[in-house]
Amino acid sequence: MSHTNRPTRRTRDLVVGVDGTPASANALRYAVKEAALSGGNVEVVHVIPDYAPIAGMYPIAPAELVEAGRAALETTLREVGSTSGATLATKLERGAVVKTLVTAGEHALEIVVGSDRRPVTSRLLTGNVSTGVAASAAVPVVSVPETWSADRETGTVLVGVKRPDQSEALLAEGFEVARRRGSRLVVLRAWRFPSAYDDIIVSDPATLAEWGDRARSELEDLVAPWRHSYPDVEVELRCVHDHPAQALVHASVDADELVIARKAHGFPAAAHLGSTARTTLLYAHCPVRVVPAVHVPVLPDLDLEAAGSALK
Repeated sequence: MSHTNRPTRRTRDLVVGVDGTPASANALRYAVKEAALSGGNVEVVHVIPDYAPIAGMYPIAPAELVEAGRAALETTLREVGSTSGATLATKLERGAVVKTLVTAGEHALEIVVGSDRRPVTSRLLTGNVSTGVAASAAVPVVSVPETWSADRETGTVLVGVKRPDQSEALLAEGFEVARRRGSRLVVLRAWRFPSAYDDIIVSDPATLAEWGDRARSELEDLVAPWRHSYPDVEVELRCVHDHPAQALVHASVDADELVIARKAHGFPAAAHLGSTARTTLLYAHCPVRVVPAVHVPVLPDLDLEAAGSALK
């Protein structure tokens, strides 16, 4: 494992973007629970956009936008109610929503947002904030769906591995989240070839089993050093012959959180969410944590080692 190009070490504080919707209220509930485990504070941010869609000759005055932003903050706090003793700070910012949230959370433990699952036609002017933040933040971004309940716990953290050669940051975060929560970790790898090739493989049970064994062997080798570094985390490996997005959405029913990686494409590297990440952000049944390709989690005060390389 290599650990080069590390970002600045994060604090244990969380940044939550809210807009007055039920999904953003859930994002704050999630952040309060996370803060209790991390020992950090919660900064609740509402971003007043640089512009607002208007019709005809009726512009919206800047003062009205500020009042609307303050109302969105108050609505979210009122809906959440008790914050279980967490230390909260609220902030009104102004600017491009995605860029402002990314900047506010650049040194945070994570950025938490509500999952924006409105129809595409409803997002033509405003875009998808949760996807935009997840695609560009330097720290993990957790997208919390409106249907999530803070009272429902399965004791399972789910990690989706797509490319074994690009999974170091993903597994680092997944194991640390499971350790922090005292949860078991399910590491899932779904594999499937392009249609014409996959049809040939499926038609021969022996060939299908051989490819399945190969995928599982690669996954076992990949996870082995992390098992050594996190001996108290119970780990289950799953290899399934399925489309990755479909397999992850299905498995998310029984998970408290799904952890996936964001890959970097091009040179210089550009932030990008692939189809699997976009699908899980829209349809997963639990919060989805998107981990940057180059990322190191906040670790406990231990000198952990994996495959001979120190993790801190």
